Amino acid sequence: MQLIRRCYNNGKIRLYKDVEVDKLDSKLPDFALMERQTMLTGIGYEKEAVRRPQIGVASSWGEINPAAIHLDKVVQAVKNGIWSAGGTPREFVISSVCTSMAGDDDYHLPHRDLVAGYLETVAKTNLFDGMVFVPQCDDVIPGHLMAAARLDLPSIFVTGGYMTLERCEGRLIDPLDVASKHLNKYKDGGYTKEQFTLITDRSCAGQGACPVFGTANTMSAMAEALGMSLPGNMSTPGAGSRLTRLAFETGVALMDLLQNKITASQILTLDAFRNAVAVLMAVGGSNNGVLHLQSIASEVDIDITPEVFNEISKKVPLITDVSPSGSKKYYIQDLDEAGGLPAVMKELKPLLQLDVMTVTGETLKENLAGVPDGARKIIKKLSEPLSEDGGLLFLTGNLAPTGALIKKSGVPESMYTFVGPAKIFPWEEDAIKALQADQIADGTVVVVRNMGPKSGLGMMLLQRFLWQLWSFNKQEKLAIITDGRYSGTNKGCAVGHVTPEACEGGPLAFVEDGDLITIDIPNCRLHVNVSEEEFARRRENWSPPPKFSKGKGYLNVYTKLAQSANKGASWNYNVE
Repeated sequence: MQLIRRCYNNGKIRLYKDVEVDKLDSKLPDFALMERQTMLTGIGYEKEAVRRPQIGVASSWGEINPAAIHLDKVVQAVKNGIWSAGGTPREFVISSVCTSMAGDDDYHLPHRDLVAGYLETVAKTNLFDGMVFVPQCDDVIPGHLMAAARLDLPSIFVTGGYMTLERCEGRLIDPLDVASKHLNKYKDGGYTKEQFTLITDRSCAGQGACPVFGTANTMSAMAEALGMSLPGNMSTPGAGSRLTRLAFETGVALMDLLQNKITASQILTLDAFRNAVAVLMAVGGSNNGVLHLQSIASEVDIDITPEVFNEISKKVPLITDVSPSGSKKYYIQDLDEAGGLPAVMKELKPLLQLDVMTVTGETLKENLAGVPDGARKIIKKLSEPLSEDGGLLFLTGNLAPTGALIKKSGVPESMYTFVGPAKIFPWEEDAIKALQADQIADGTVVVVRNMGPKSGLGMMLLQRFLWQLWSFNKQEKLAIITDGRYSGTNKGCAVGHVTPEACEGGPLAFVEDGDLITIDIPNCRLHVNVSEEEFARRRENWSPPPKFSKGKGYLNVYTKLAQSANKGASWNYNVE
């Protein structure tokens, strides 16, 4: 007797019943279903595999960056777990983009929204019953989280782990320091050619995200803090068997979610997002974590305003000593040894909503039961924090009426209040050249504008100027402001996400060389010493700059649909 498995909906979960082929009616859906299931045999699946729940396994594996090069093995372990628990895994790939090595910085953030749309399309057209997401890298993990929220299927994540560091002459080598600190030291005669070659050869071990709380590890932490990945995932190394064992468990856990009818929307609640914001503050995570959380939340109709981030930042102290925040001498592998993110969240228990559901099928309270205290060298007590408030703050004032973001945990304390004259640069590269030529006076506030999401540059990432700033030992002498954004690996007095952005007539557009700018972190204030009357006069002589993106490319599409940075810079679905 030949059977096909007919799918029908019961709320948000697809259910099945077996139907004899001879008893099929002539309605198109039944015959379309038979055709689809017949085509699956061409992949190599036998009838039993075809009749099982079909689980999409979305991977960001590819041979284009070191952080994701191992994900093929991680995915295989996920698939083994799904098979063992009674499902049929069906893998597909959309590769990641590494912000440290990609050439066109303006495509990084738009890639996030492209990933979300692609994953949605593949999952919907293939009628997957559940999803396992295996993402890696900065704007990729949030793209997968956006897709999970949008699809609202039983879903789970296994992110790709952190990159372990190699040693050279007794010192750990951070790959992010090679093109700035180590290169400049070599040019200044501090290294021999042989020493510098050895450093470059050992600087990047691969298999995992950059070894600090940059955007990739921050977003891995956000996936875990939201309850979308198994406890301990974020602080698991990319190399070795621990990640593949966790990946197998993840595949099994997905089938439990399917059995128990737990979908993404039951996990991605307002309380879960508030927990994630609290963790973001406590670990000194990437500034990009803010706009990514806003974009993920918008997929489940939750609005996380700048005021919410500031409210939580004032309540949640910085307790995690991992670079680029804190003492800046410890890495993710030190956090791993100290107990990982579960130990951080255990310390935060009094400040978290503990009754939220997670992908374990249990609440956060149940997940944290039995987690030991973390090593205090890395994870501080709430009563003895590194800082009394969180790592990120929104500033407002006449230069940023609707907000500008600063990573306080990465700012030298001597610069918590900084006043200096503005110096305008049209591009980050121009500012770097001026810095290298010693043409920027100490005490200056560097301004690079027209970099926001509506500029046509995809809310460009300005990361190299700050790397150079530290390599020239100018980190306590210069500040920078932009309506673009920075890398999570950056540190320094760097204000980003200024809104309204310059290309839409925000106040940043009217700043001139020499205008006195005040960055006041204690009072959450960003002010330029220009009167309203003078602003009005300058506005009269201003015309919007031409959009950088033109023609038929994807960047042009993103520019037309992107919302303001204080709303996550994701697509506005209400555009006519």
